[in-house]
Amino acid sequence: MRARPVLHSLYGSFRPILVLGALATSWLLVSYTLAKVVQHHKALRSKLLKPYNKIIEPIAGRRHSPYALLEHVGRRSDRTYVTPVGAFRYGDGFVIGLSYGADVDWCRNVIASGHATVKWRGETVTLERPEIIPASSAVLQAIPAYFRLPARELKQFLWLHRATG
Repeated sequence: MRARPVLHSLYGSFRPILVLGALATSWLLVSYTLAKVVQHHKALRSKLLKPYNKIIEPIAGRRHSPYALLEHVGRRSDRTYVTPVGAFRYGDGFVIGLSYGADVDWCRNVIASGHATVKWRGETVTLERPEIIPASSAVLQAIPAYFRLPARELKQFLWLHRATG
């Protein structure tokens, strides 16, 4: 009987990790490319983002997900909406990257109402006092390393503070 080479057995042990790493990297590249396309072609937003959000929504807000679910109320309709976003702990609340600018509906809704709820890593947090802040090194440090490269492209973030009452 022939012994398996050490390198081959190590590769077999790490195969799932390598596959997951490749999938995660591919997903980040797709997300980054989509963001760049939508930033420059606003007419494509609804056509590209609706299917993308439908893919993200089932995993967003879960314990190990890099995405959060933002619940907000429509400024004209009073309807409750849920939007998957990249939210990260910052100061006394969370920052959300404004990949497509501050003129997206969810951001305008949150600013108009003054509050929102975020489901992040299995935890639901009530937030208030939204403010648009510029990108800074402090904000970027709040973002995990695997999101930091695409986040460096952002010019603004929405900062929501934890509700005090």
